[in-house]
Amino acid sequence: MAMTFPHEKIRPSQKEFMEDVKHSIENKRHLIADVPTGIGKTIASLFPAMNYALSNNKTIFFLTSRLSHHRMAVETLKMMKKENNFSAMDIIGKKHLCSFDVKDMDSALFSSFCSSMIKEKRCQYFRNTFLENRDDEKERLLGLMRQKSPAGSQEYYAMVSYDFCTYEMLLEAAKNSDAIICDYFHIFGINDKFLIKTGKKLSDCILIIDEAHNLSARLRNNLSARMTARTCEMAVKEARDFSDDESEEIAKDIGRALQKAAESRLFGKAEAFAKKEDLTERINDYDEKIAVLKDSAEKVFDEKKVSYMDRLAKFLESWKGDDYGYARILSRARILGRDYISMEYSCLDPSLISKQIINGSHSVILMSGTLSPTEMHRDILGIERERTTMKSYSSPFPKQNRKNIIISNVTTKYSSRTENSFRHMADMVKVCAEKISGNAAVFFPSYEIRDKIHGLISPIKKHVILEDPKMTKEERDEIKDVLEKNQETGAVLLGVVGGSFSEGVDLPGRLLNGVVIVGLPLERPSLSVQSLIDYYEQRFGRGREYGYNYPAMIKVMQAAGRCIRNENDRGVVVFADERFLWQNYRKIFPKSWDFVVTDRPEKEIEEFFN
Repeated sequence: MAMTFPHEKIRPSQKEFMEDVKHSIENKRHLIADVPTGIGKTIASLFPAMNYALSNNKTIFFLTSRLSHHRMAVETLKMMKKENNFSAMDIIGKKHLCSFDVKDMDSALFSSFCSSMIKEKRCQYFRNTFLENRDDEKERLLGLMRQKSPAGSQEYYAMVSYDFCTYEMLLEAAKNSDAIICDYFHIFGINDKFLIKTGKKLSDCILIIDEAHNLSARLRNNLSARMTARTCEMAVKEARDFSDDESEEIAKDIGRALQKAAESRLFGKAEAFAKKEDLTERINDYDEKIAVLKDSAEKVFDEKKVSYMDRLAKFLESWKGDDYGYARILSRARILGRDYISMEYSCLDPSLISKQIINGSHSVILMSGTLSPTEMHRDILGIERERTTMKSYSSPFPKQNRKNIIISNVTTKYSSRTENSFRHMADMVKVCAEKISGNAAVFFPSYEIRDKIHGLISPIKKHVILEDPKMTKEERDEIKDVLEKNQETGAVLLGVVGGSFSEGVDLPGRLLNGVVIVGLPLERPSLSVQSLIDYYEQRFGRGREYGYNYPAMIKVMQAAGRCIRNENDRGVVVFADERFLWQNYRKIFPKSWDFVVTDRPEKEIEEFFN
């Protein structure tokens, strides 16, 4: 029986996207969809997918990288569920569901801590979940979870955390779910435990990947590993604190091998390529020493939640991996005021994990407002060409509500950075921010440039807000409150491209009337960046585009998208760098966008708001 769409009207561009999703899923194809803000991509992807899944015994996985996007998917499924009968479940990262105090751990440390607690049978929540004499209570709670599904509030997650492992309970409830909202790594993890525990078969899964422009970088980061001389020092101290002489010597041995590698390769340079043998041949009984460190780390976890010996063991295991698709890099890193040697096993190829998962699924929908050029994502994720449709959709918003301006006489190009150019840039930022009616945001390539310009624009007629890279969610919410209070008089947020406020934060209506993007956020030249360029050149013949230019422009497009969030929003987007006129960058902008090129942006901005 066909499902009922929860809205009275379907926008033309939304209908087009829904039909493409439907066609792709029915024909076991993949769709890479460059879908602008305003189409309503969450409902437009979930509705046809659910229609097919219910009739064909398939499961939908809605994958996203941010908790805010979890909430959006949850609310969409709740709305769909009012008129239709299905079950759904929301599962966030295991660390965020843990009943122990693990907020200060990174993902790798939490994974080790959790595994150790389970292996040593010291986690009472995990034990309780699998005790037969608790089955009645578990069934009662599972019933509540199914009754409330899809749910995603903290109160909902806390419902079981007082006695059971919330994560394991959610996995149990997910077994009978038609749709599961989860993080990228629940599916794109290094192993397939998640699918096994939820009782799902990959070939029966429809994957909807939200904000898919993030996927390749997230996968590369997850497949990479890093160790510093400081890690070795802390492991030595940890072993000494636990009177573990053998592990202390092993940690010292690893530190010596790292130092010898640096002496033979760096020669006073900041960074250099390394080889696998730099560790595997300098550390005797390599595998045995990994095993000793892991055993020692288990004892540390009895008393503490962090183990540096575990970190060393994990890195040494990664370092044994293949050379293909990876770069091995030595560098000098400055930590706490001291120079330390750093060694990195850097993943260049996300398709090492994504190719098998995407091509093994029934159908995959990759969607984002910044997936152009679509062929880049197809290539670097290893998606089958003959099975893939790529499409860009037009914006449903009135073109007259947006003005795009390129300023032709400024640049943040390194060779052009002088005191005079910074003063000129500051004058430009000041006049744009003041002429934009109400609130404005200015995004820079780095905090260093942001701070330089900030020091040169005072005094300015608007309240200035500085984004901090370490802001908590509560602090970000406070900034939104400040913007709301300053809608009439106006405030200007100074942040960076790629930061919290340039991606993923909605500032609709009069919260933000203009965005100024200063310069191109190109990565600083490094061996890691050059390795990525060389690898993509070898694989696809498009190294500089895939490894350097396009990732920078995707960040620019994300920042530009903060301004117009619905059909009633009006705003100005200023691209302040002459390089936005260069063909290799300008071709990435949507074809439907019109631009005004000027060196006097204040006139254009004033006319727009008048």
